[in-house]
Amino acid sequence: MIDTNVNRRHGNNVKWAVTKDDDQLLPMTVADMDIATPQFIREAIQRVLDKKVLGYTMPSTGFYDAIIHWQKQHHDVSLKRDQLIILPSIAVGLSFVIRHLTQVDDGIIVMSPYYPPYKQLVVDNHRQFVEFPLVQREGQYVIDFKRLDQVMANSQVKAIIVCNPHNPGGCVWTTTELQRIQDLASEHDVLVLADEIHDDVTFSDNLPVSMMSDMMGEGVSSQTVLLKSATKAFNLAGLKCAFLAVKDPQLLATLKQAAAAEAIEEVNTLGLVATRTAYEKGAEWLKEVNAYLEENRNLAYEYLREEVPMIRPMYPEGTYLMWLDFMAYGLTDNELDEKLRNLGHICLNPGIEYGKTGSGFMRLNFAVDRSVLKDALHRLKHFDQSVRKK
Repeated sequence: MIDTNVNRRHGNNVKWAVTKDDDQLLPMTVADMDIATPQFIREAIQRVLDKKVLGYTMPSTGFYDAIIHWQKQHHDVSLKRDQLIILPSIAVGLSFVIRHLTQVDDGIIVMSPYYPPYKQLVVDNHRQFVEFPLVQREGQYVIDFKRLDQVMANSQVKAIIVCNPHNPGGCVWTTTELQRIQDLASEHDVLVLADEIHDDVTFSDNLPVSMMSDMMGEGVSSQTVLLKSATKAFNLAGLKCAFLAVKDPQLLATLKQAAAAEAIEEVNTLGLVATRTAYEKGAEWLKEVNAYLEENRNLAYEYLREEVPMIRPMYPEGTYLMWLDFMAYGLTDNELDEKLRNLGHICLNPGIEYGKTGSGFMRLNFAVDRSVLKDALHRLKHFDQSVRKK
């Protein structure tokens, strides 16, 4: 049974902090859920707390088995324990992999629009950030493979980050698209960094395929690093536990040695407990959550198309994020953000923060109680009416 009746207004969480200056403002931003972390996970954490000591803890065999079983059952990814490295987060993992599997000044391709920390992770590790704009076709993002081939042909390009499902666009890359990326990567000796943190948030009309799925063939394992966490689907972001998977023996040996040198696998005790519990007991809960999110998606998408047609939503095939095109209003990015806050009393993620292709867009998080979502949609309609009156 899911619980959408949560009040995060008075905590120190990132999303609701904006209301400290304006208690009328409704934030629909940061990609965690305003849905309670499952009770069975909170109970598992409480059992640890009841032991009264939060001391050094190592990942159990059951922890690894839970990951392996979940990835095989839900994503057709066959893994072994020694192919896994535990991490505090996907961002930490990406930085770690970039540092140890690429060199200073190497180029790393990032599809634009992109999750903002990608750029920081690349640039701050002294690599070249190669922004690769996605193309809109019939309201969805697609990959220009002819251009991707040309970009990968650059001898300085050594890696590509593939976010699937895509944040912020919400699109799920098809098996054909993923295979084409892998083929080009193989041809040009480019490492594939597969960020699949959102791939458990699935809807009935689309199921993401993993870059490391058995159906992709054995060849991909020599060039792919999979990064994953239970945090998005089970609302565990604050517990700091993720993992990466590598099948290639040489890449794995490099990362294992680096992980030992940096003690990167020393993660949060409660994160280990929560992750194992999520993967062991969470399938039915997640099914219910995803059904709820799918209804939220459909409600928001249809409402905007019918009631506020100047805001053009991109249809999310995965994730609980909706990418909204506000370009019809002719506002600058700063004006758009300001008017949404002042006229609609709503806070969204500014698209310009997601790269050049994000200009004129906003990102909305619909993982909230349906009454809150309806409130947000009415605020967007009020924004629309107010702007068009002026």
